[in-house]
Amino acid sequence: MNFRDKLIQLRDERKLSQQELADRLGVSRQTVVRWEAGKSAPSVNQIPDICAALGVTADELLGAPERGEKRDAGADGMADEKERAKRVRLISLVILGVLLVAAVVGLIVTICYAVKDGAYDTSATVWVVSIPQNTPMIILSVVLTVFIVLLAVFFIRIIRKWK
Repeated sequence: MNFRDKLIQLRDERKLSQQELADRLGVSRQTVVRWEAGKSAPSVNQIPDICAALGVTADELLGAPERGEKRDAGADGMADEKERAKRVRLISLVILGVLLVAAVVGLIVTICYAVKDGAYDTSATVWVVSIPQNTPMIILSVVLTVFIVLLAVFFIRIIRKWK
C-alpha cells in the first residue's frame, strides 16, 4: 500500500476530516488533498507530525514493504525509475551492438580463412572447401551465425520495448 492510500485509510479509521487533519498538522486542507491525490508528498520533516496526529509509527504510515514487495516511490521515484530503465536499455543496446559487430567480423574472418584453405578447381571454376580440413572453421561459422541471430533478436526486442 502506498503513502496516499495509507493516509486516507488511517484518516478514515480515526474519523478525521481532511480539514481536521490539516488543522492538527498546521497545514492547509488543500495540502492534505494533494497528498491524498498523490499530487504531492509531505516533506521528511512533516512525517513525525503526521504520525503523531494519526497515532501511528512511521513504518505504519509509510507502509514498510513486506519481504519481496517494492515500495512505491511516488512521482519522483517513478521518473527516476523510468530514467534508470532508459539508461539500462541504452547500455544494453551499446553492448549488444558491440557484440554484434565483433561476431560479424569474426564470422567474416572465419569464412575468409575457410575459403583460403580451400582448393580452386580450375576445371569447374569454383572453390572447393575440403570438409575434413575445415571442419573447425565450419563449426565456428555455424556457432557465430547462431550467436549473431540471437544478438539481433535481443537487439530488436530492446528497440521495440524502447517505444
